[in-house]
Amino acid sequence: MNIWMNKEAKHFFLKGTFILLIGAILMQFFSYANAIQLKREIMKHDYELAGYLVNHYPNLSEEIPAVFTSDKTKDDLHAGQSLLKSYGYKNDMQIRFMPVVNSIYQMDAAVETSIWIGTSLCLFAVAFLFFKRHYQKIDQYQENVYQIMSGAVSTKLDDNEEGSLPKLAAAINTVTASLHALIEKEKHNRLFLKDLLTNISHQLKTPLSALAIYNEIMRNERLENDVITNFLKKSEDELERMETLIANLLKLAKLDAGIIKLRKSHCELNELIKQITTSFETRLVREQKSLDIKADKTVAYWYDQEWLLEAISNLIKNAIDHTKVGDRIEVHLEETPVLVKIAVYDNGEGIHPNDLNYIFNPFYRSQLSQDQQGIGIGLTLAKTIIDMHDGFISVESSIGKGTLFTVHLPKLTKL
Repeated sequence: MNIWMNKEAKHFFLKGTFILLIGAILMQFFSYANAIQLKREIMKHDYELAGYLVNHYPNLSEEIPAVFTSDKTKDDLHAGQSLLKSYGYKNDMQIRFMPVVNSIYQMDAAVETSIWIGTSLCLFAVAFLFFKRHYQKIDQYQENVYQIMSGAVSTKLDDNEEGSLPKLAAAINTVTASLHALIEKEKHNRLFLKDLLTNISHQLKTPLSALAIYNEIMRNERLENDVITNFLKKSEDELERMETLIANLLKLAKLDAGIIKLRKSHCELNELIKQITTSFETRLVREQKSLDIKADKTVAYWYDQEWLLEAISNLIKNAIDHTKVGDRIEVHLEETPVLVKIAVYDNGEGIHPNDLNYIFNPFYRSQLSQDQQGIGIGLTLAKTIIDMHDGFISVESSIGKGTLFTVHLPKLTKL
């Protein structure tokens, strides 16, 4: 990334460079002023020395100017050092004993500190304003993205400046526009699918109803041919199977298309389960199987009665389909502080371990149920409906010992 293409960063560095340049100019100006002040102090010191010599040694008045204006030799330096060092005037003498030097030092320290503080404050102010504006934009982008994620796909990030953040805003706007177009297309597809499913449903129901009527008419005839009677029974079974298949396919297609809206109400699950078990009583008696409901208390929950009934019915039907004469099915209803559990247990043939990851896939038939009648979408329907209730289904099974399906419905959820 070329940072100089970012207008904000460019302005930040230009301002920072300008502040440092001003600081450097001030330091140069102060150094020059300090040199002038030092010159004045040295000249003042020389004036004081000359005056001292004139006042105390008037006979040397003519030689005194040469002391300050003539060139000095190393011998003069060594002689002067020897003389003054004997009186304590040495290089390691503390500055505080030299008032002139100490005064210049104090002034230098104060001015340099002021310049450093002023420059630092200016740089800090520029950096603070830059990053404040920078992160305000980022926070605004984040808020806009959350709005888009919540469904407000018409939200736009307004930033017409130069730099990386405006480019990011433009990219998000592009993605949002694409998302909006896809959503609109999906809406049209769902409406088309809804109409198509309705038409298919009507088109299929008519011939199936006609076939069912023809079968009923032929059954009412006095047929003494056992073969024909047997064929009529098989035909009725297949018609019933086709009706169930078409009904379930339409339900699954509607759920997948997202055109089904749950109508939740606060109802007792105990009554729902009793209603489901009642619908299977005739079959249970005919196949000599038992079904027991176990619940310690009345459990109420927010759910769509029609669709949850469909889901639990499919789980119980699956248990009945995979048990033998004399086997039992149990439905357990349990409530915890955070979950409502509906467990459907059977002591039937069980599910092969290799099938457990696929049993909720549409039209999947397990290795142990190839000879069973079924269309393989009952569990798929159940899972889809439970997912729409923000819950999930777990399964445990052992071959020859039975299977346990458990529906987990969260209590802490948006209704």
